[in-house]
Amino acid sequence: MSTIAMSTRALVFVLPLLLAPLCAQNFVRVRDNVLERRGPAGPGQSAPDSVAPPHCGTRIAAYDGEPILNGGGATLITNAFMNPACMNRTGTIAFYAGATGARNQGIFVADGTGVRAIVMGCGQGGGSGQHGTCGDPSPVGGTFAGFFSSTVFAPPINEDGDVLFLADIKNGTTTRGLFLYLAGSQTIVKVAGVGDPSPLGGVFTALGPGSLDRDRQVLFLARSTGSNQYLADIFRWKSGTVSRFCVAGDPAPGGATVGMLGTESFGFVDGTTVFAGPLPSINDCGQVAYRIITTGGPVGVGIAVRSNGTDAWYLTDTMSTPVGGTYFDFQGPILNGGGQIAVFAEFMQGGNPSGGWFVGRPGSWRAALCFNDPVDGGLCIVLGFSRPPMTPLSDNGDLVVWCDLDPNQTKGRILLSAADGSRTVLARQGGPTGTGADYGVIDGWPSMDSSGRVSISTGATGGTWNSAHLTPVLCGPGVSSNPCRSPGDTLQIDDYGPGGASFVLFFSTAMQNQPLPPFGTLLIGPTPILALTGVVPYPGFSGPHAQLLPIPNNPALRGLSLHFQSLALIPSDYQLTNRATSLLR
Repeated sequence: MSTIAMSTRALVFVLPLLLAPLCAQNFVRVRDNVLERRGPAGPGQSAPDSVAPPHCGTRIAAYDGEPILNGGGATLITNAFMNPACMNRTGTIAFYAGATGARNQGIFVADGTGVRAIVMGCGQGGGSGQHGTCGDPSPVGGTFAGFFSSTVFAPPINEDGDVLFLADIKNGTTTRGLFLYLAGSQTIVKVAGVGDPSPLGGVFTALGPGSLDRDRQVLFLARSTGSNQYLADIFRWKSGTVSRFCVAGDPAPGGATVGMLGTESFGFVDGTTVFAGPLPSINDCGQVAYRIITTGGPVGVGIAVRSNGTDAWYLTDTMSTPVGGTYFDFQGPILNGGGQIAVFAEFMQGGNPSGGWFVGRPGSWRAALCFNDPVDGGLCIVLGFSRPPMTPLSDNGDLVVWCDLDPNQTKGRILLSAADGSRTVLARQGGPTGTGADYGVIDGWPSMDSSGRVSISTGATGGTWNSAHLTPVLCGPGVSSNPCRSPGDTLQIDDYGPGGASFVLFFSTAMQNQPLPPFGTLLIGPTPILALTGVVPYPGFSGPHAQLLPIPNNPALRGLSLHFQSLALIPSDYQLTNRATSLLR
């Protein structure tokens, strides 16, 4: 069990809300089934949702009782409804789970070939102080012991399959560390440990989880000797070196000073503390989005994005929302490859506090889902926080988000809030999963890749499994590319439905929007349009996740933005897919 320490600023707003009449309240889900009251809220502002899920199929990525391929006969205990999975661009997921046997917990990955452990431990969970010695060897000596469960500690996974995780250590040179699994070498390295030297002087006295990009850059929360015991700063790790990223007292954009960064902490029964958020978010172009509470300036709290070493405000409490009123607080921002963010924000509207998810960049914002918006014949009265390192925002601005129509969390929904403003229900608590069971309790933190695959972590009823990580595939997308690439890197051709398809991939240095019925819309060109490959067969929905195709390894392409589109050759049909864009560095 753990306790939550909240910032003074947060309490200023939370306490009045707790005193408001229950009937007027909305609720925000901060962790697992932990709710805090928010509201009252005004009427919904967004367009009503569609009720036709645009699915081309749903796959069970990992389920209770599934054999662990390298687990020595052990099977998974997922508790997926409270332990969400992070997803990378190829659709591989990473997650915490328990396991049968002496090595009873660990961090796992799942793709089209099955579930594999990247590290396993034993004893009770992280922060328990009750650890065994039968876990995997640790890079700091001793063995891995307890891992941390719940939404706060979902392990981020990058496109190459590297995974970042927090763990307790038995008989090592540190008792707790943040570690990075390197998929290429199948080795684990330490990022930081409790007791390690801090760039601020002294040592790290408490750590938190972190965020990860494709270049294996890690941003994480930590408290140092002499720092405020309730606050954490943001540090950067790259290639074995830890440096400061942003700390209290640094200048903030617009003349303010950074006052607080990591304000959410958990105390554990072993007497230790973990700083859980809000985490910064990092994309593969090197941009970082993070929340700052300031002192001594016109901005009290805001979301800053650092690009090429310079910070700029994206959102602040001085700005108006797309639905009216003014922001007054923000949670952790989610940053996509195109430089957009999605964030749960609180705002004042008509003298009343409200909240919702907002998506965009300076000059272009939309309300993705707010309290009391119409959803599936009801009203959304429970929403989840935005929590990096979860990745619910695709590169084209689509967002998957959880809401509930009932404060008792019996009517959970997963919705796709598309960049065009439309909303579609993807999953309903009590409704069919498409895998022989019905949705039970649905975790509040889904993820999505940029080619149309969604990660939903859920309990189940009426089937052969109790909980699982599911990956529905949305109809239509077919090509995905990291927005920042190099010649010779790969593109991804993804699922196009249960029957599979073949693809021809094209690219151009120009974009257009030319309808070509009945094939769809030509999104690249008109000059020139070049074929990157011949016909690429896709083996079907039940097979591998994706085909990876190389970008020509031509140095002359550096500095160019290339736009990719594929033609899906579906049985008895042809269909142009989405467009993906990469700046070649």
